[in-house]
Amino acid sequence: MNKKQDIEYLIKVGNATTNDNGTINYTNFKNKKDTTAKYQFTDFISKAEMKQKITVKAGSSSEVTVNLNVPKQKFPGTIAGGVYVERLTNSYTNEKNGMNTRNHFSMTLPVILTEQAKAKRIAKMELDKVMVKNGPEVIAKLHNVKPVMFGKLSIDSKITKKNHVKTLIHKNVNNYQVAPNSSFNFLASDSSNQLGAGEYTIDMHLQSGERKWHLVRDFTITAKQGVPLTKRTGWLGVSMVMLWIVILILVIIIVGLVVVIVRQKQNLKTKNK
Repeated sequence: MNKKQDIEYLIKVGNATTNDNGTINYTNFKNKKDTTAKYQFTDFISKAEMKQKITVKAGSSSEVTVNLNVPKQKFPGTIAGGVYVERLTNSYTNEKNGMNTRNHFSMTLPVILTEQAKAKRIAKMELDKVMVKNGPEVIAKLHNVKPVMFGKLSIDSKITKKNHVKTLIHKNVNNYQVAPNSSFNFLASDSSNQLGAGEYTIDMHLQSGERKWHLVRDFTITAKQGVPLTKRTGWLGVSMVMLWIVILILVIIIVGLVVVIVRQKQNLKTKNK
């Protein structure tokens, strides 16, 4: 409550989503419904209450209600969302030392809905697709296709050449949290990894408690997306092309030395006869 001025607030309602860093975001205001969700939090909110601006008069308080229009038929699983409140009016206060302070804040209230508290929670993770960006960056789009919220998710991913077993890129993360019916992008390989054009396979093991998933997908890195051969580093940071040139020169030198030694031995034999 502010005693000296009116304060304007913005109130928005959003669905819970999963961030790419493995945290749950309760302020997704795009309201694009997940294709696997029967219901999402914003389905229960009227358009008028999805986004509101209210003004609280100086020296007073105000109560704002967001009504949930829950369907009569019980829904399975969990639905998650959030109510976001942002202060739009900036307050300036003159302190005794002559300094001015500017107060600005926002907060989110998570909301979790379930109608079957004792129902068995069966989660299912899928690998929707593998995307490759120039660099290359290999991104696996992971999708929780069930209305189940869970945490402590570990992801162990390996990238190999297609039909090969040697691991080229290995990445492991832990303690991810996943929102119901949500997807997120997992960066399996960034531009620091030296992958050239070719056919590859990503092999992923996911686990959350007793839940386990094994996801595999082939993908292609084009010549434009991959690291050029001249930029790939080999032994001691030397480029692969330069490394092969050095090896070729060493082979030529060794062959030359062998030829010289053989000829010298032949000349010595000739002289001794």
